[in-house]
Amino acid sequence: MSPPFSMNLPVLRSGHPGTFVHIEGDRSPTGICSLAVTESGRCYICAAKDFFDALKAIRLILEARDIQVLCNGSREDVWPSPGSRRTDAGLVAYVCRPGKFATEAVQIFEDASESSHVSVSRQEAYARRWQASVGR
Repeated sequence: MSPPFSMNLPVLRSGHPGTFVHIEGDRSPTGICSLAVTESGRCYICAAKDFFDALKAIRLILEARDIQVLCNGSREDVWPSPGSRRTDAGLVAYVCRPGKFATEAVQIFEDASESSHVSVSRQEAYARRWQASVGR
């Protein structure tokens, strides 16, 4: 089981950098992963089978408020493997390049301010294209 964690993540608000949201995560004894994000005095809580899916749910809420989280888990080219979802509760994902099997592992909550961050739907579309490019 993953220990609880708490951190501030950089975000773009309406396209402007320099601000943060506070995020707390925990994994229950049954394996459910939950994230709570505090933003402008509001708290949003999402639970899922792993932290990557919980982060996607939080991102969808924040996207509706024109906020984009700048971490590896919101990069267009990052996606977890089935194994990393099981063994690392989705805290680890891989950098995916078309036509190549993914080997570079990254922590999903690490700051990735200089990378390509996209909406959840664009990230999912990229993952589908990448999976097709490697025959999955």
